[in-house]
Amino acid sequence: MKAVIAVVFSMGVWGTGAASAQAERPRQVVATGGMPAWKDAEPYARQYTANIVDRSTFFLPLFGVTYREKFESLLSRLPTGSLRGVVIHNHGCGGMWSLETNVAQFYYQQGFAVVTPEFVTREGNKTGCPGGSEDEMRRLSGERQREGIFQATNPARLAARADEVMAVVRWLKGLTEVPIIVSGHSEGCRTVYSLHVSNEPRIAGGVCIKQGLQRTFEHTWRWNPSVPMWQSLEEFDPWVVFPEGTTVRDVTFERKFTAEPQNLTVVTVPGKTHFPLNQEAERASLRQWLNARTPIAHVPGQNGFNYETALADIQLRLRQKAAR
Repeated sequence: MKAVIAVVFSMGVWGTGAASAQAERPRQVVATGGMPAWKDAEPYARQYTANIVDRSTFFLPLFGVTYREKFESLLSRLPTGSLRGVVIHNHGCGGMWSLETNVAQFYYQQGFAVVTPEFVTREGNKTGCPGGSEDEMRRLSGERQREGIFQATNPARLAARADEVMAVVRWLKGLTEVPIIVSGHSEGCRTVYSLHVSNEPRIAGGVCIKQGLQRTFEHTWRWNPSVPMWQSLEEFDPWVVFPEGTTVRDVTFERKFTAEPQNLTVVTVPGKTHFPLNQEAERASLRQWLNARTPIAHVPGQNGFNYETALADIQLRLRQKAAR
């Protein structure tokens, strides 16, 4: 498999008239403005993407959570079967909490390395749902949405997140040639569908966990339906099934995949929580979908890997880090 990613650029413009003439241009992977409800803010400035790898947590099959130097060294050393791909998993509106760690654990148990960028610690940034309880977070999330800056209704926020995702993709390209999956929970899901992936053979698909496309977020959708997408929903999830009168069927991505329905997998489970991958039907569906995204079969166990053979390289990387 070739380690090649070709990024196709455009403005990603919505509307009619003059905008229609521009709509035929190839679309940029990350939006660059000109979208409804776009509100620039200092934390979304491009230069703050630079330290995204330092704001990330790393997970490896066989090892679990680890640090950057070990991750970089072992990503090219783990044997086929132990490493099947890499997932970039994006957290929800509140930041990198233990729920997101549970998702990362699921992925690495299926043979995928995981990078979890933390967007909210970007310089000057805020969460999309501050608060000390779920009720307070939902209420203040609504206030942030009305404000229109630090919430995912703002395409500028999603573009800043997407820019970080693509920075991680570029970093990974120098480390491994395995397939890459972009994943997200809640606001992280909105980050995934704000990308327009085209001619990107290394990005094998997108995963959207426990989030939908409500009419108030319609303007933020940019995902290319020719690229496979997996979506999970909980039937009465208060973070997803809104406004009043909305049903879970109303917020699936089906209307975006009418031309290529084979590229969308939707699993709906009973319940009224927002917890990611908390039901076996959800996990089983995602396992099956992941198996179709990589040609590498999952072979649990060490598969002959001797960790001691990697120690000298990890130690060198740590010495180099200390000397900087």
